[in-house]
This record gives sequence, structure tokens and C-alpha cells, in this order.
Amino acid sequence: MRNVALWARYAETTGEVEVSGTRAGLLALAGVLRCGGGLALAPVADPAPYDRALVRLGVRLRRAGRVRVSVDGGVLVVEGGPESIAVLAENAEGFAAEADDPRHHLHIEYFPGHFYLAEGSAPLVLARDGDTSPGD
Repeated sequence: MRNVALWARYAETTGEVEVSGTRAGLLALAGVLRCGGGLALAPVADPAPYDRALVRLGVRLRRAGRVRVSVDGGVLVVEGGPESIAVLAENAEGFAAEADDPRHHLHIEYFPGHFYLAEGSAPLVLARDGDTSPGD
């Protein structure tokens, strides 16, 4: 598992997860989504306005199925079939390529009939940050 410029924070009350990082960090996210496995996430000095920082990303590739994003302890878990996870990876790559302003973010949330997210998947926000960890 390697460290990258990628941070994750979790809001316990809403279940929302924010994954933020540099362009390279977001591209690394897309890569690990496609290949499975995990990444050590960079430390966060202060997770506010979220409740806590997550320390690791784990990707579980299944034979098929929509993507489910969840939190297990300090781990952000993304699981699903390769076709659905590829769509999430493409969204991360596209966002990394287009988001130059650190205030830009992308909401990825389940709604009935969503074509690649599973019901019960945690709301996910991708954010583009500079070269420092949130809270520094």
C-alpha cells in the first residue's frame, strides 16, 4: 500500500464521505478503483467540518454489481463489479483533469434507478485540493 496526496473525511451524522486530493492523488484513486487493492490515505490534522478522518481506502472488486461506498472503522470501502467501478473511476479521472479550482467538488450520490451506485451507498464528494492536507 502506498501513500498518496489523497485525504478522506467522514461525517457520522449524514454518512457523507469526502475524498479530496491533488490531481495526482485523484488519478491514483481512479487507478486503485480499476485494479482493486488499497491505498494509505494521507493524515488529516483536523477533519472539521467532518467528524473524523479515514486512514485507508480499500477496493473490493466483485464479479458484478453496482458500486457501494461505505466506511468500516477508519477504512473507506468501495466495492462492486468491474463495469460499475470503471464508471466511478472515469468520474474521478474526469474530475481530476477538469477541476483546477480547489473549491470545485463533485457529488456522487445514490438515487432510485442510479445506473452504477447501489442503494445504501454512502454519499461521496470528490474535491480537488492543493498540496497540503485539510486542517494544516
